Amino acid sequence: MSWKTLNAPAAVVEQLRRSVRQRRLAHAYLFAGPPGSGRAAAARALAQALNCAEQEDDSCGRCASCQRIAADKHPDVYWVRPESKSRRITVEQIREFCRSVSLKASAAAIKVGVIADADCMTEEASNAFLKTLEEPPGQTIIILLSSAPARLLPTILSRCLKVSFGAGATAAPPQRPVIEAALAKFLARPAGAVPAAYALAAELTGLLTARREEIRARIEKETAGRDDEALEPNLREKLAEQMEARLEGEYRAAREQILEEIYSWFADLLLCRCGAADELLVHGDARQRLRQIAAGLTEPAVLAQLAAIEQMRDWLARNIPEAQALEVGLLKLARGTP
Repeated sequence: MSWKTLNAPAAVVEQLRRSVRQRRLAHAYLFAGPPGSGRAAAARALAQALNCAEQEDDSCGRCASCQRIAADKHPDVYWVRPESKSRRITVEQIREFCRSVSLKASAAAIKVGVIADADCMTEEASNAFLKTLEEPPGQTIIILLSSAPARLLPTILSRCLKVSFGAGATAAPPQRPVIEAALAKFLARPAGAVPAAYALAAELTGLLTARREEIRARIEKETAGRDDEALEPNLREKLAEQMEARLEGEYRAAREQILEEIYSWFADLLLCRCGAADELLVHGDARQRLRQIAAGLTEPAVLAQLAAIEQMRDWLARNIPEAQALEVGLLKLARGTP
């Protein structure tokens, strides 16, 4: 993938391209940004540009090196991803990663190690990784991908050059109108109404189920041409586990995006109560409806609802069963209590 075709913020593309051209590279990068912002594609593009056989500061996409990196089959470009539904990167995975990046390159000019969803490392894995980060192998670049960098150890953050892919987070998700309509119905009911909470839970559950099926269908389509039956059983099983882990990771990111939409709606209500200008609202297209709803609310009630949403997000991040977290969280939301 060349820099010209990389779907990432223009400023990021230019920063990386200039670093490759001038050979002024950090030993470790943190590519921070939401899913879909181009983090993983940029990691591959950087690995290709550093090892392309035909171009000096870009990738041709044709040489053996570029093609093997694109297919995740290059012997000197190492990837670590969560491999279970728990979405954790274990210490065993990190130890194998550190061992791999410490080896002498067999085909690359510069080795590249990528940790996808680095914020999913366990505490033990993070501590094991820190030693490699403190004493990086020569001719090696390590890239961490994260949508929640605040969850990384401060000692890891301090040793990485952060590259922000945050621009991707500004686009409104396609389900925004559905969420806005559901929240408007929810808030039209009497405060504290239990039926309102269960009605919203049913709508959110339906929306989340649809998103999971969309993600599964896309992943299955991407892997449809792969002949897994020709593989050894243990490898076939590992690939299946990786696909389920990827599905779970993308689903959780989609769920978090939906919860962020809900949070931003109530944050807009608080802004309306405070008399903020329209341009400060995330849901500016719904400003008239927001101001009408906000007129019937109190600031303490909206603050309590924001706290209830944050608590629900925290429960889900800590793997509390989804149905339970949604039910209890939305009941708190309906009652206006944190």
